[in-house]
Amino acid sequence: MQTASQYFARTESAVRHLFNGIDSYLDVLREIRDVTFVSGRLPGPELDAEFAAWRAARAPQLAAAMAAQQRFTAESFALDCLCGSVLQIAGKALDMYSTNASIPNDWSGVIKPDTARYCIGRNIRTVPIGLAIYAARNQHTHFNDDKLREPSATILKRVAQGHGFTSDEPFADPAFDLGNPRILSLATNVTALLGWRSFDRYDVDMRGLLVDSEGDRTRHSARHCGRRLPCRPTNKDSVKSIA
Repeated sequence: MQTASQYFARTESAVRHLFNGIDSYLDVLREIRDVTFVSGRLPGPELDAEFAAWRAARAPQLAAAMAAQQRFTAESFALDCLCGSVLQIAGKALDMYSTNASIPNDWSGVIKPDTARYCIGRNIRTVPIGLAIYAARNQHTHFNDDKLREPSATILKRVAQGHGFTSDEPFADPAFDLGNPRILSLATNVTALLGWRSFDRYDVDMRGLLVDSEGDRTRHSARHCGRRLPCRPTNKDSVKSIA
């Protein structure tokens, strides 16, 4: 597999199967319907009464939603494993075919030359998606380590803190917070932030990184890594929701 296009062709069926599996796990959440309470009343006895009546009328839907959430939670790490596999395939493509050697100014001191190849692509929360893929892949692979190594820890910290909300005290989005004890792997949440919930979305991004912008990339050897030519990163900010 000398070119990125060859790599994508040889891995396409596997990645399609992974996204089919991811979608099957997410199907459980799609069963949840009519469980959002909305009222124009101010807090007080009238609102409490209205909510109690709504809850009684929606009891079957609420029970079904709770059961769906429990089924989803029970399989959440299995979902992480599929999303982590997608990140592994994507990350390996960057390992093999990215020729970028330039490091953005706001990443100098964090990213070393041997990691510059990942500084490519559109931004999510101020982070180039190549770096997000790299860090999330590493975090998933080493989810049971006591501490995530650099630069992956700093990359994911910027993802967690780059949510765009303002407050008196800076805070991390719990969906990406390495200190969140409820999360073993960030693979599901990072792939959602990337918008990767279908093969087509994944394919557009990966080909944009390694094929479309400057022609098909050929596989580089390790001895030539220090002389890679820079490519043009995309500076367009794009913040995705996890929903």
